[in-house]
Amino acid sequence: MSLDYQLAWPCPHLTVEEVVPLGGDRQSLDVRQPVASLGQVRILINNEFFVPRGGVLSPAALSSAVSGPYDIIPNEGTLTVESSSGTATIDFGALVLTRMTTDQVIQRLTLAGWTHVEAVNDGGYLVFVDIGKVGPGAYVKLSGNAAASLGFGQTGVSARQWAAYGREVYPGWDLYLREDTITNRFPRFRKPIRTNPMIKVTYSVPVQRCLRCRATFIENDMRFDAGGNMIFITNENLLYQAALKILLTDKGSNPFFPWYGTTIRERIGSKALTGVASVLSEDVRKALTQMQGLQGEQAKYQQVSFRERLYAVLGVNVKRHAQDLTTFLIEVSVQNASGEPISLDIVFTVPEVVAMMGTNGLMLGTEAAGLGTRQVWDTFKGDRNTLTGGQ
Repeated sequence: MSLDYQLAWPCPHLTVEEVVPLGGDRQSLDVRQPVASLGQVRILINNEFFVPRGGVLSPAALSSAVSGPYDIIPNEGTLTVESSSGTATIDFGALVLTRMTTDQVIQRLTLAGWTHVEAVNDGGYLVFVDIGKVGPGAYVKLSGNAAASLGFGQTGVSARQWAAYGREVYPGWDLYLREDTITNRFPRFRKPIRTNPMIKVTYSVPVQRCLRCRATFIENDMRFDAGGNMIFITNENLLYQAALKILLTDKGSNPFFPWYGTTIRERIGSKALTGVASVLSEDVRKALTQMQGLQGEQAKYQQVSFRERLYAVLGVNVKRHAQDLTTFLIEVSVQNASGEPISLDIVFTVPEVVAMMGTNGLMLGTEAAGLGTRQVWDTFKGDRNTLTGGQ
């Protein structure tokens, strides 16, 4: 039994991770095709995170300059933390030198019932995150004589600020209509982008403008299963695909096998003169006869099952379309060599378009706009110095 790649799939009309340059205004994203649906647009920055429609906002996260444990100096145990949603003060009450780990400090703050900020242990560093807001309106400010003991506001090379502010990392975006009617809708940021990130856009495309299937609704490309293995077909499905491949391939398009294929597609748009039906029928029969010969040669070197082997061409019926006399419908009936009922579960069309797939391994995923402030901190904490927007 032989096998072949399964080539035909229902087209999703989706462009995946197209690398898109910024326009001259540093706001417009010049996608190759028009955008069909706002809900399907995903903008990926530097292969790291998606920019939701509301933009990417960083949290206000103030981190200590040193990691714990911390020495709380006697009579210097007062700490006040202010954020966008309130202010609270705690007194560690140290009468003698107290040594506390980062987790112990966080435990004391939790017992105090603080709800306006969240204390986070980031690899031993003590981090205060504003849980009320993200973006420009978020901030964390520290005061009190215990701040220095906890690694905040220290002087010298390792100096840290007393306050941190959230900021807008990337602005939000919307869909806009171009003045022409060819490219139609495209995504555009609400503010100019100052940096030069690599931008990839995933978006749905109108059927009539889809480059993956050329409006045929069928995408011809090889695909892989969940385990990363190529998907193959056998038996009747293989016979069905092999027959359609030779019928829908332009004769002479393969330089190594110029005899392979038919001239059916060359007749598209030609005048419907007398004898066209008989010529089409002859093209089909001749191609299928060549396919039988190919299978005969193949059987000399490998096993070709009866279920995949073309035994006979039962009929070729060519007739004009009832509503369009310039269109011909071709019905082909074939029989395999097994004599068993045939069950098909694949589709096929003209194999001329290669699907454009993403190559960076990133899938459509969670957007920062839908996360809570703690989850936003988890998203950005790998770059504490840059994305916290400290001032």
